[in-house]
Amino acid sequence: MKQFYLIAAMLLALPFVGTAQNTVEVDANATIIGFANVFELNGDFVFGEPWGVPDLKTVVDAGGGTITLQPNYNTWGDGTDPFWVDQTTGEGNKIFEGNTFVEDNNLAGSELTFTGFVQSFTLDGVYDIVAFIKVFNSDFSVLKEENTTLTEGQNFSVQYTNVEAADAVVQYGFKVTGVVADPANEAALGSVVVTAPSLGIGDNEALQISAFPNPASRAWNITAGGQNINTVVIYDVLGKTVSVVDVNSQTATINNESLTRGIYMAQVSTDQGKKSIKLIKN
Repeated sequence: MKQFYLIAAMLLALPFVGTAQNTVEVDANATIIGFANVFELNGDFVFGEPWGVPDLKTVVDAGGGTITLQPNYNTWGDGTDPFWVDQTTGEGNKIFEGNTFVEDNNLAGSELTFTGFVQSFTLDGVYDIVAFIKVFNSDFSVLKEENTTLTEGQNFSVQYTNVEAADAVVQYGFKVTGVVADPANEAALGSVVVTAPSLGIGDNEALQISAFPNPASRAWNITAGGQNINTVVIYDVLGKTVSVVDVNSQTATINNESLTRGIYMAQVSTDQGKKSIKLIKN
């Protein structure tokens, strides 16, 4: 009986050990990996293999802190390969799932949250895009995945809590899925630009950012509901920075005469936070 009490006392004295928790963010300076899964148009799996990040048509701007995600045009080539392009219809002949991600196996065994901010979203609706966390066992025979859709101008968050002893490989990132595309349609099919999460998500919703005229042929005037505007960064639909304007005023006038006609995104940073709006050059 004394032995039982001793064991019980020892157990009660042990500290509680819970599951570790980690949070990661979109980081354009991280080591980013590409992987492609290819399917027949009916959904049958064909193959999966590592793929160069530029070949996925993912654009990583480490200096600007952004990652631009697009449909895949690389496999189209000159359009004469029947594996990728139907020679009768002239349409894509495979479904391409392009995965752009960070792999960090030090996160195995912990609960994980992956967060970021969707700076712009012009991707055509025929393509699907999600942010994901994927967790594999050591021989990749078991996959557990959590994902979420993306919305322009909002933070996103993916959470993984189903921690198991067999967890060995942890990946977090994005996948774009759809029929392989003709490079001639690159601009029309759009993209999604992601960056680190906005710290003031509540402020984003509260900020009253407006632009006039919009569309505009010469300049946009941007206001922030009486807030002081610090900077305005203009991006094209592929996520490329085309203009950075230091403002330090309640009104910003952005000359657009050098820009081609089309859709742009403006990330407006104020003392109260930042918010992205859509601009049109006509």
